[in-house]
Amino acid sequence: MKRLLFAIYGFSFFNKFLLLTPVYAIFMQQNGIGDVLLSMLFVVSSAATVLGQMPITYVVNRFGARNAMIFGQGLKTVAILMWLFIPNTFGFITGISLWGIQAGFRSVAFEGLIYDVVSVHHKTRDYTRILGRKATLESIGVALSATGSLLMFLGYAWVTWASVVAMLMSIGCLLLIPRRKSGTSYNTNVFKEFHTGIRTCLKIPCLMPVMLLALLVVNVPYLDDFLSPIGVQLGIATEYVGIVPFFLLLCATIGQRFAYLFNRASDIVIYCSIGVVGILYMLFGYVYTPGALWMLGVSYTLTWGAYTLLYSRFQHMIPPKHRSVILSLFTTLTYLVYMLVCGIIGLGAMWGSWRYSIFIIGIVVIIVCIWALLFVRTKKCSLVRN
Repeated sequence: MKRLLFAIYGFSFFNKFLLLTPVYAIFMQQNGIGDVLLSMLFVVSSAATVLGQMPITYVVNRFGARNAMIFGQGLKTVAILMWLFIPNTFGFITGISLWGIQAGFRSVAFEGLIYDVVSVHHKTRDYTRILGRKATLESIGVALSATGSLLMFLGYAWVTWASVVAMLMSIGCLLLIPRRKSGTSYNTNVFKEFHTGIRTCLKIPCLMPVMLLALLVVNVPYLDDFLSPIGVQLGIATEYVGIVPFFLLLCATIGQRFAYLFNRASDIVIYCSIGVVGILYMLFGYVYTPGALWMLGVSYTLTWGAYTLLYSRFQHMIPPKHRSVILSLFTTLTYLVYMLVCGIIGLGAMWGSWRYSIFIIGIVVIIVCIWALLFVRTKKCSLVRN
């Protein structure tokens, strides 16, 4: 168990420790990608994840979660190198598509693997805590990646190769995970599995609404991919723009790390915290100054805390034999929602500022809060507690 957790935590950190994180969007814009096209690139990434779900699920079931994740990390490494050697629209689109496919492998294989490890060792009661630690290490990795902007004086190539080394380290962590036993087999009839998975979601009263709520909470206010351009628009110098993702991801880390302390929080408390996020987004969009970034900081803390609790409860509800398919469905819906969010952000860019996008997103988050209060918090579908 300790070796597996070490591998899981190590992968979580190195997969996110990419020094190019705070600068790749700026690099794209410096090479001819405008604000609207930048939003569309992230839509392309999400579309690649969605369209890849069935083949990804087949690969996971056929070759095992570990091997599937290693293949995904290879795709991500190629994507990173493509941006360096082919810095044009074709290279950016191809690379971000490969990255989107890798995100699908991570969502389906890695998240399912974590729960299976916990379940096999009879540690399901500790799942929320383990999920929080894993998410904390991911946030720490991203936060440390913020230093990439400070290292740009060495050149984008140096930052890229350092990120490639991080990818190789993540693969090394995956190799610590034992291979699947040869006698183990999974159903590779993906179409049948997806049909069964959807029916399962509809049959279990709590599963579908909690799944939808979790993915809406984490994706509607998700600004990570746009934090650097937003920082530049706020007037922060490029070499210091990494401060923005560093600060916000530190706030996200706090929310994820200590979410388990509120594992028995009432539904209304969790849902009202989501409403507070919406209000703060609207206020930030209205004020839109570097001094107002604390509003986003509080929002990130509440968002990732609420998501960790909801996602943990969602995982507890999934029947083990349908886990990979239901997680694949979760990933598909997640990226469909994110594509809509990117559309909203692109709309704000067309109007001349990201601030309009953030304001609209705040309104949508409040609508999600109202929906949860009215339709999810019922006796028939009360959230599972452990």
